[in-house]
Amino acid sequence: MKVAQISVLARISGNVNADEVIGTRITLKKMYSSSGEVLPFVSARAIKYAIRQALKEHKFDVDPFIENPDAEEALRLCDSGDPVKYIDNDLFGYMVTLGRGKTARRRQGPIAFSYLKALRDTPIKSEFAARFPRPWSKKLEENPVPFEVEVAEFIGKVNCLMNENIGIFEEIELKGKDELKNNLLHREINGKKVFMLDDKERRKRIEAFLYVFLTPSYVLPRRTNSLNVPEYIAALIALSSRGPLPIYQYLTFDFDKNQICIDGLKSLIARPEISSNDTRFFLIDYTNRLESSIPEKIEMISVSKVIDKISKFFAVTN
Repeated sequence: MKVAQISVLARISGNVNADEVIGTRITLKKMYSSSGEVLPFVSARAIKYAIRQALKEHKFDVDPFIENPDAEEALRLCDSGDPVKYIDNDLFGYMVTLGRGKTARRRQGPIAFSYLKALRDTPIKSEFAARFPRPWSKKLEENPVPFEVEVAEFIGKVNCLMNENIGIFEEIELKGKDELKNNLLHREINGKKVFMLDDKERRKRIEAFLYVFLTPSYVLPRRTNSLNVPEYIAALIALSSRGPLPIYQYLTFDFDKNQICIDGLKSLIARPEISSNDTRFFLIDYTNRLESSIPEKIEMISVSKVIDKISKFFAVTN
């Protein structure tokens, strides 16, 4: 299977992806390493939500969710399950619940994300604030209500895996006979009958997602009152026709030199099982601060050019 693997280093600050409220404190999502490090993170679900909102602003139809009155209360709100109409059902998959004891109709999304997690131990600070009565309120004499917000600044990494199934569906992933007649192409790929969007629409969806993710042009959700757009530092992209490769651990940040770690990239290319195949590697340097030369097998590239290369890589040939 053709796959595109993308690993991004980004700087995050503030209260991103706020967690639970404990007393008067709005906490920050964080996990703890085995050595006791505090690692704040942004969940994959939050990143997908942000990208959905950005795609909606690009005039794509995004799943509004539907209510199934026949399902139990806990399962009533579910995905529409229409990957032809809704771009997020295509890119990220869906699950249509039919009730307890019944098999759900689902699609495994061709795009998956990891957490955007801090690379090292990060101090968490508390920002003190208060809610004051509004000037037009009739309760101006009331005292302000104090609260705390946990904030942090960290450099983290998010990994993304894309496969070639964008715009390509199995019959069981579609809603029914009417949808199969919706100008879908019928093909046989690897001995399996599939239904496809035309090449133009597939490429449009691939390029729109990559533009939003790689620019980046999305705003992280579940923030408190601050604007949170990730500041990208670098992105490593690998295009492989033989499935996923172990590349993600090699994009790291050198905090002493304040730049990406070149030794990590050299270790990646030195692995014989990676360097001996036809995998292509690209690197986007968003800050233009690389002081050392990168390995020859990795091509420095711009965002627009790598979007074009990935789009052509996933094109379906007759």
